[in-house]
Order: sequence, then structure tokens, then C-alpha cells
Amino acid sequence: MKTVAVCSGKGGVGKSALACSLATIIAKDEKKVLLFDANLALPNCDMYFGLELGCTIGHVVRDHRELRDAVMTTASGVDLISGGSGWKELALMSEQEVESLIQQVIEFGKSYDYVIFDCAPGLGSRVYPFLQQSDSCLLVTTGDATSLMDSYALLKSAWELKPTLHAGLVVNHVANAVQGRQLAKEVQTIVGQFLSRELDFWGSVRHDVTVAKCCAERKAFAESNPLCHASQDLVDTANAVMGEAVSETIELSMLDRLKNRFSKSAEPEEETAAA
Repeated sequence: MKTVAVCSGKGGVGKSALACSLATIIAKDEKKVLLFDANLALPNCDMYFGLELGCTIGHVVRDHRELRDAVMTTASGVDLISGGSGWKELALMSEQEVESLIQQVIEFGKSYDYVIFDCAPGLGSRVYPFLQQSDSCLLVTTGDATSLMDSYALLKSAWELKPTLHAGLVVNHVANAVQGRQLAKEVQTIVGQFLSRELDFWGSVRHDVTVAKCCAERKAFAESNPLCHASQDLVDTANAVMGEAVSETIELSMLDRLKNRFSKSAEPEEETAAA
């Protein structure tokens, strides 16, 4: 079993949408995946899968239900455990109680290939226990300056908490692969300079209107539209999580090459017309 904490320095970067589709892609690779919505009392993963909540972690904590009672299976075969929205019993849990809950999840998850924690955004006692029990951290950021800065702060704290934590960066909502790689390089350079550590590049995901459409329809985009740009990009991230390095080489797509070719061939005509 491998445990992965999906984190972000701030909210609004698309972390949960990526976590749900990441779990879907890994499950399609014939792996057994448990997705645990670790944003306790404010979960979102059930919305992305269009699931109606029955038993949740709220019931497990308050009513002493079995953890297996809270498992819901998605159409793609991902098993999901949701926190349960608005439960004060979850909102008021101490760090020790959260740690005890995670131990139950880890024990229950031993029959899975991957346990993915979709953590709450930011830092603090609601995130640290999940990082502490994870083998790796998938850090989601965007090109926004505040998101990049907060991602660095989260990574610094995560490594102080657990120096052996394997971390990989995913840049979301980029225009193209070149922009994603450039942003990742900037973060990697800062991390290397100030933390003296190497941060892996686990891919970038292009901005895709399909994602917003699927979210509105309560569907994981990789499940609903596996051929859209975002789904195809996230395959690289899934492979990285499963141990395959993401290529450092940026290759232009055929469409990009054609665009470049036509734009260059059009230049002399424009100059001639201007003359």
C-alpha cells in the first residue's frame, strides 16, 4: 500500500478535482484505490463523483460505526470515504483524535494499492497528521504568485515535519506544457536554493473548460471525459505517483507545430503586403 497526500498552499487551485480524477486514472490502471476526503467537515469529493452521502466519517466518529460502512464506490471503481459536510464533531476533533482516525484508515487501507488523502488547503493541525502518515505529497499549485508562495511555505513545513516525505509538484491551469514546466522550474530553483532539497516535477495540467463543465455536472473529469486535455495531462501525474518519472523534455504537439509553421510562412506575405 502506498499513501499519497494531495495538498495545496491555498484553496481554489483545483486540488480536489485533480485528486478525484487522479484516483480515477490510477483505478483504471487496475489498481485498488481508496480516496479519503481529508477535508474533515468540509468535504467535496462526493460532489465531484455525484454520490449521495449515506454513512460518513461523521457517523463513524459520532455513532461509533465501522469504517467500512462509510465506503462508497464510484463508477470508475474508486472507493471513497467522505467526511460528511458540516459535522461539528469533526470540526472540533483534536489533533490526537485526528491521528487516531488516520491510523484506522491506514489499517483499513492495507487491502488497497493506493490510499489517497485529499487534504484541506493550507497548513495546520488538520493537514499535518495526514502528511505525517503519507509516503508522498502531491503539491498542487497554479501560476498565481500567492499560490506559488504558499506552496513553498507548505513544502517547507512538510519537510520539517517529515524529512523523508517524497514530494512532487503539479502546476494546474496552465496555458500549455511549456508554461507549466517553466513555472515548475522556478519553484524547483527556489526550493533547491533555500531548502537544499530536490522537488520532483509531476506534471502540469492545462486549463480546460471541460473540467468546469464536469464539476457542474458532478462528475470527475477523467471519468466523464478521459480524452480531454486535462485528463490526458493528468496521466503523467498518475504515472509519477505510481513511480514513473515525468519527462523533462517539452515536445510540441502536431497542432502546435502546424501553428508555428503557418505563422512563419505567413510573415513574408504580411511584409510584402505592407510594402
